[in-house]
Amino acid sequence: MIGFEVCRHIAVTVCIVLASSQSPILSETGSFHDASEWILEEVAGIGEPVPWWAPNYVDRTSIAIDSIDLPHIAFRNIETGEINYSYKDTTGKWHTETVVSADRGGTGVALALDLRDRPVICYKNYTGPIPNLSCAFSEGSGWRYATVDPAPWTGAQISLTIDDQNRPHVAYCVVGGDTKYAWWNGTSWNITVLRDRTVTETSSLSLDLDRNNSPYIALLGHGVIEGGLWLYTLNGTEWDKEVIDPSHSRGIYSMELNETDSPHLGTARPIWNVPIHMYKDGGSWRTEYADLGAYAVHGSFSLDSSGKPHFVYEERNGVDLRYAYKENGTWKNVTVDSEGWVGFLPSLAMDLDDIPHISYIDLTDNLLMYATKKKGIKAKIDIDPDTLNLKSKGKWVTCYIELLGQYDPRDINASTILLMDTLSPELNPKYGFVKSEESYIVDHDGNGIFERMVKFDRQRVIELLSPGDIVSLNVTGTLRGGIPFEGSDTIRVIHTPIPIKNGSLELSRLQGNLGVLDNRFWERSSEIPYRNGIAA
Repeated sequence: MIGFEVCRHIAVTVCIVLASSQSPILSETGSFHDASEWILEEVAGIGEPVPWWAPNYVDRTSIAIDSIDLPHIAFRNIETGEINYSYKDTTGKWHTETVVSADRGGTGVALALDLRDRPVICYKNYTGPIPNLSCAFSEGSGWRYATVDPAPWTGAQISLTIDDQNRPHVAYCVVGGDTKYAWWNGTSWNITVLRDRTVTETSSLSLDLDRNNSPYIALLGHGVIEGGLWLYTLNGTEWDKEVIDPSHSRGIYSMELNETDSPHLGTARPIWNVPIHMYKDGGSWRTEYADLGAYAVHGSFSLDSSGKPHFVYEERNGVDLRYAYKENGTWKNVTVDSEGWVGFLPSLAMDLDDIPHISYIDLTDNLLMYATKKKGIKAKIDIDPDTLNLKSKGKWVTCYIELLGQYDPRDINASTILLMDTLSPELNPKYGFVKSEESYIVDHDGNGIFERMVKFDRQRVIELLSPGDIVSLNVTGTLRGGIPFEGSDTIRVIHTPIPIKNGSLELSRLQGNLGVLDNRFWERSSEIPYRNGIAA
């Protein structure tokens, strides 16, 4: 078996190089990471597949992340045909709604969020006798439906995005026919044909908008005239066409433009289905391999805020769900989920902190799944007292931890809390503030959000500090499940002697008087005659 894998890896590399029409970039591939870095959640059931059903782009999942980093997913129930929408609320709970009922049905869902984080879902609508392209718009109290293109059999290979004026744009195909682009101008849908049926059939496509809201559409065609990968851009009323790779024959995962409007494409290399990143560098297209050891079937691709590429893909026909990303010029990868028959029809989106969020299908239990990489939670820290006197003899320094977002302070694992990466809080249950939740779950600042209160030994805190006008104290820890949090507060640290009364005389006054006497002694001593270094 080992010999086969070695030979296969060599064969993959040779075939990829022979099949490429560009000069590839062979980036290093990093080692696999521990999947405990990920949070996996069951979202909803997808129904019982019929025996002849097989995963394909008709039944894909589609994920989007809102402005507070919460996930939204559109998917099709493969048993009933209904289109569903799931989202996670600020408490961490998942909700699922039926958007298109089973008696109407739909396929090919594509989800985007508008500027108010409301979902828009485009799909091939089977309500009438002949399918056409439709969109569903969430309006809070329900869904509004609109026909985008009433032409028969429209809605194959849908790609959807929303511009900065809150207008939807859609690229799509007619089954066995034209490739089209439609956008909402505020009163109606503008529809143009960018590739007619006489050229070839489009088998996959992806749409993105540049900074001027002008469309870029990458597509894969099968045909004698214009097969392979192509990039279309709108020039006024005409479409400019550019060949990316005329020999390419694997589906497009997705295409995105970076901050300079340069296109980046995620797809798979023919023959062995290795995930590849194709991008335009100057006037030339470059190719690099995200995971040479993978056999990727369905996948998804995205750029983060700095323009770095990320992949998620179904590895070896549902054996694993795998994620690859580029860091410091090196491709790294991790197996996200390998429990059962997983990873089908994945969709990837990056949040504002460049954390990946993934939706996918688990066919072991027929579930829609959600995965995201664990990230540190921001915490608001309040240290009491605000001014710490290093000469004071108090017992405690109190810390209030408020978790930002949808997290509950009751989930904090107190044994993981550290002040300045060194000092643990007092956890002896003999103290009421350790044992009683009523004592340690409080709303100290009165803002309606609960905090977790802990206390640190005052003298041990003092040992960590030096006097200074302002000192920053950092607090870290984890929630149950291993999610880390971190925050800090600033306090004033002073070293002022504390007045202690001795009868009617304060020690501070005594110290001051001694200082005066001391000065007068040295002033007077300058008048005393000396002989041979000895006072006369």
